[in-house]
Amino acid sequence: MALVVGVNIAVCLNLLTSSQDSFSAAITRFYPIHWWGVLVIFLSGIALLIAYPAKALTNPVFFLKLLALAAALTIARYFQNNLQLAQVDVKKRQLAKKLAASALVLWLITLFAGRFLAYTHSVLLASRYF
Repeated sequence: MALVVGVNIAVCLNLLTSSQDSFSAAITRFYPIHWWGVLVIFLSGIALLIAYPAKALTNPVFFLKLLALAAALTIARYFQNNLQLAQVDVKKRQLAKKLAASALVLWLITLFAGRFLAYTHSVLLASRYF
């Protein structure tokens, strides 16, 4: 998770703090590593879901995390495909800055929701009802 979030925070902070002239699109070279990290997160998430389906599927925090993660990864994909255009087009640059701020919030929600999952479940195993 640190690899995925770290790359995205670096991209977002680069977008938010740099001027149009000094923006470094070279940071996008880390996106292939980022997508490998996403694959690892996906596989470990599936394994946890299979192990404790009742715990995850009865917890609204799980769905908040899933929604925030999906939205943040969509923004990451947009950045990967369109950051070169944001260097030349002022409107795309403004959109990229707004999306970067939104992505930072989404990554924070993902991290905190993931941490709170350990403490907010009311059902651990479905077998407790049988």
